[in-house]
Amino acid sequence: AGKGFWAELLGVGDFYYELGVQIIEVCLALRHRNGGLIRLQELQLQVQKGRGKFAQDVSQDDLLRAIKKLKVLGNGFGIIPVGGTFLVQSVPAELSMDHTVVLQLAEKKGFVTVSEIQASLKWETERAKQVLDHLLREGLAWLDAQAPAEPQFWLPALFSELRPHEEPPATP
Repeated sequence: AGKGFWAELLGVGDFYYELGVQIIEVCLALRHRNGGLIRLQELQLQVQKGRGKFAQDVSQDDLLRAIKKLKVLGNGFGIIPVGGTFLVQSVPAELSMDHTVVLQLAEKKGFVTVSEIQASLKWETERAKQVLDHLLREGLAWLDAQAPAEPQFWLPALFSELRPHEEPPATP
């Protein structure tokens, strides 16, 4: 079978090419809500929904392979390990190990504070603020300046309330 331009550039067959396009579409459609970070499980659910009932199922491994192939298009797509899962980054923001560690810290509650970072990671205040300010500038975090004790830095990709709940499997 003849390969198209994009399939040839990405070095993939039709399945991963189509999957890459679908991943980009989902990420762009949800970027206003999540700032460019999406949990791999949510991405899988959204891609599967867009493919329709009769399409071939897509595994998380398929998604990871397709995302790695998208690297040839530039640094806009990446994979960030967080806890036992992954976040898919669809914005060309440079994230250091400090940013990744803060994302991991925020995973449980969806937000983090400067004092939590200081207590958990034993960082100086300035280091914590620099990381959080960067996440704010890149649109990956939202600031709740009216939180009761101190400002909270929320990460929309980690909001459990915004994540679509998976439908239970149909019973036979």
